[in-house]
Amino acid sequence: MSKNDFGELYEATSKHIKRLIILADSKKYATAEFGESLKSFLNSYSPEDAPTNITEYRTKVAVDILSKLSVFNNLISIYRELGRMAIPLSYSTFNPLPCEKWVLKLMEFQQSLTNYMIVSISFTQKLIKSDIYLTEVRRILHVISTMRMSEAILPLTTLIICALNTALAYEYSSFTKILRDYGLRNILTRYTCHDPKIKLAINIFLTFTYTDISQLHLKEQYVELFVQQFHYTVIGRRKNHCFDASILIKVLRLLALNSENRIELVNRDIVRHLILLPDSQSYGTNELSTTIHILSSNVPVIDATQEILSLAEAYRSNIAELEEKVRTYFEGVSIDEFLLPTEPDIGDDQSEDTPSVVVEEGNTYHLDGHIMISYSHNDYKIALKIKESLENEEIKFWIDKEHMVQHVKILDAMANAVENAAIVLILFSKSYQDSENTKAVLD
Repeated sequence: MSKNDFGELYEATSKHIKRLIILADSKKYATAEFGESLKSFLNSYSPEDAPTNITEYRTKVAVDILSKLSVFNNLISIYRELGRMAIPLSYSTFNPLPCEKWVLKLMEFQQSLTNYMIVSISFTQKLIKSDIYLTEVRRILHVISTMRMSEAILPLTTLIICALNTALAYEYSSFTKILRDYGLRNILTRYTCHDPKIKLAINIFLTFTYTDISQLHLKEQYVELFVQQFHYTVIGRRKNHCFDASILIKVLRLLALNSENRIELVNRDIVRHLILLPDSQSYGTNELSTTIHILSSNVPVIDATQEILSLAEAYRSNIAELEEKVRTYFEGVSIDEFLLPTEPDIGDDQSEDTPSVVVEEGNTYHLDGHIMISYSHNDYKIALKIKESLENEEIKFWIDKEHMVQHVKILDAMANAVENAAIVLILFSKSYQDSENTKAVLD
């Protein structure tokens, strides 16, 4: 991939995000600058001068900027702060309605995150595993369920639920389990709001998180809501921020597992419309043909479920393959040269982003102990890359970045880390060999 394709756009996006984080860190949420940076972050997903390889650009932003630990931790902190300004912790039904200004900012920020969830399963995984993010989402949805809906709160509620649906659309069992474990299904089933978009978003969430086929059965009014949106977005091929066409097709397949739903959907002529759609609507898989087959044939539930799982696996594989393709340096330029606003904290992995729910699926490597990484300060960038790779695989590590030349205290810490390590990794460069610490150890 050449830097000329979208290098300048990528660099501009990284600077906008860096500026946003710096302003938030300085508590300048109320400034015009913060609003402009937030708007730039939102617009970065669909820039005016979009490159031809826009999907690669978006995916690279998600995996090489937003998924980096220092950036990601700042983003979820911003989300929590905006959430608490929009809907304060002290809110009760007797207090004034939330400040519309902050509700709108939270909406912009949520939409920005959701956009990049669509193109990156790794970024989505970080969000879904983030206790900070999901706890704030749960708090907001719970409070909203008790309040009188305002015009500002309605779209915010829809956006938040649709963000969860974006994650669930990967049909990854670990994502589904986490969202069930956070009790979000229980909160949403208690909603009494009559807004059609919120109703539809909730029913999509409930469909993705079903545990029994009987839970998939939709009342006629909800079938009507779904079919209307399906015709508007999928058949009419109109873009919708909240109800993406690919998500609706996935939901359609799941709903068809329930025989009553399937009969109702067939009677509404859904299959004929699907047959007329172009192959480009298949999203790189057998999306349409599988959906038509499940709807139009009396396929046993167990067979249909297996077809759905196979299709989901192929979809995730396509996303992961693109991520690997773009997770590189630009031509001659490391992203670190213009990306990180602050260095990540390096040490025992005790960031406040530690999830309360442990995700085991996808972690194919188990290590009894940690990997101790020893390196020279001059090799810090390489060590950081290795450290981030270990984090992505959820492998424990010990690494130091601040005291590599302060041999008095660090030697004891390093000795302890070596003694308790399962693996010791040494970046034995010329710089490492000539370092003060190495000489001290030899002495």
